[in-house]
Amino acid sequence: MAARVRGPAYLDIVTLAVCLMRLLGLISTFLEFKAGVLGIPRILFLLFLAMMCAPFYVALVRTPKFPFLFPPVVVIFLLFAIAAPHGVIYGTDPIFNFSFTDEIVRSGFWSPGTGNAFAHTYSFYPLGNVFMGYVILATGVPGTVAYLWIEPLLRLLALPATIFAIGRRLFSTRIAILGLFFYLGTASILFNTPVQQGMGIVFVGLSLLSLVMLTRSADKSAQRRAQVLFMLVAGGIVMTHHLSSYIFAGWLATLAVFMSRPRFRPAIGSVRLGVLFLYFIGLLALYITFFTYSIFLGHEQNLETVIYRLVAPENFPPAGTSAGLGRTFTTGEIAWVAGSVFALLVLALISLYRFRKSREHPFAVANGLVATTVTIVTLPLVTTGFNFVTLRIGEYTNLFVAPFAAATLIRWAGASSGRWGRLIPRFTGKRDWLPRAACVAIAAAILMGGNLAPASTRSYFESPLARTTDSPLNFGSDAIRASTWTDVHIGRERLWGDQLAIDGLAGFANMEVDFGSSRIFTSTALNATEWSRISVGDYIAVDRWMLTLRPNFFQEPALTANLTAAQVGKFARDPHLALVYQDATFSLYRVMWTPPR
Repeated sequence: MAARVRGPAYLDIVTLAVCLMRLLGLISTFLEFKAGVLGIPRILFLLFLAMMCAPFYVALVRTPKFPFLFPPVVVIFLLFAIAAPHGVIYGTDPIFNFSFTDEIVRSGFWSPGTGNAFAHTYSFYPLGNVFMGYVILATGVPGTVAYLWIEPLLRLLALPATIFAIGRRLFSTRIAILGLFFYLGTASILFNTPVQQGMGIVFVGLSLLSLVMLTRSADKSAQRRAQVLFMLVAGGIVMTHHLSSYIFAGWLATLAVFMSRPRFRPAIGSVRLGVLFLYFIGLLALYITFFTYSIFLGHEQNLETVIYRLVAPENFPPAGTSAGLGRTFTTGEIAWVAGSVFALLVLALISLYRFRKSREHPFAVANGLVATTVTIVTLPLVTTGFNFVTLRIGEYTNLFVAPFAAATLIRWAGASSGRWGRLIPRFTGKRDWLPRAACVAIAAAILMGGNLAPASTRSYFESPLARTTDSPLNFGSDAIRASTWTDVHIGRERLWGDQLAIDGLAGFANMEVDFGSSRIFTSTALNATEWSRISVGDYIAVDRWMLTLRPNFFQEPALTANLTAAQVGKFARDPHLALVYQDATFSLYRVMWTPPR
């Protein structure tokens, strides 16, 4: 009887079946989350993600079927919206990005420097927010719901295609597909979160793709089209996000340094590249001069302080403790995140070394060196107040680190078992599947470790001791109801409260906030020091979570313990305050008069 021959589509069908089964597992997991069932192991969630991406592993041996790649890409890029605990925008940064967008919708125009709290900084970079404001107006969907989906959908339409195009133009289809897989495991705390960086990455990716197009086409008209594309999307970076602008400017400057050596200089379009570099730097300088100089000056001063603290820490007082990743992760999970970053970097460096020696793909190698350099240079910042740069830089660097890492893993997967047998001869023998199985395990471990970092699902895995009052799980119907009432009846008065109250009443209702709320709440009675900060007409918001969870206040570290009944109840007893709103979660007091000073 003839041996059964498996068709070329057998592996694709098996991986698709695994993908769809794990997709059902993810759906059931999120249904449990939405029903309030916590305690699901994080490792189970990560395994579901890694197995859902099974069609990507086919790229280790041959080109996968493109339609089979859609489910994991769609789920991971829409994970923030899918994971929303209450169906509206959540998290401080996304909420105040929405606040800026809502201000544009209400007023009908952009006014830089408006907005309260974090929205004040966001208001200087309007491009993405203006577009989303138009979408909200055109669809008629409530802004708090529409904003949850608009940017994730835009990123889904733009980023996977851009990442694939970069890898395909520089290397091959298989490398491009596996590079996209590695990008899905980017270890960034804001990965796929609807903030200005999310839109900034889209423009950065398109800008780098236009440079790749410029250096890969000898046709003059194609080069001119690539130049026009760069000028448009690079301008989008400047008007969308400050950190993306600074990083891209540094990227271009470092790229210019590498390209000063002939071995890194592309054979086509090098003169045009120099002109485009100068164009972006000039455009950024003009925008800073006329619009964002005050923001830039603050960033510059903060960066100088961080650098001085790194160089001469003995000249500074000890820095306060920061929760960082340790707030929601165990030591082992932090090591896993770091290990995935380093593993991806090492895989990329291996291919970079190989291509550099063979003088293949000079422009790709130059960009790969820039990406790895940026990754390594920003690592020390993780111990400083600029740790957010280290924890977000992967979205930029992985545009080139990912395809180089993919090239290494594909080469390893094609190695014979005899080559691996020199490492572990007792277990390999003639097992040709071993290199591929090892590469699948490495790829899955990197994807799982990277997906520990994003904040989109983090609240579902927090322990009660780690959770703070502003957890997205607490931002439910009471917060939305209180913000709606406040928006109608109060307006832009000053608010004192924890971050949960500020997210709802300032982010959704546009109340003004000020620094220093913790001093008002941590005392058992309002004394002269506290009254010196409070004015008639101010509002003080209290929520029930303050008694059970650690409060987190505006631009202040979270407290180490929950507030006592005496600390929370003093507002109800104070004759200078009047209760104006109360529900099951929030109590809102108005300052009617103040004691003589």
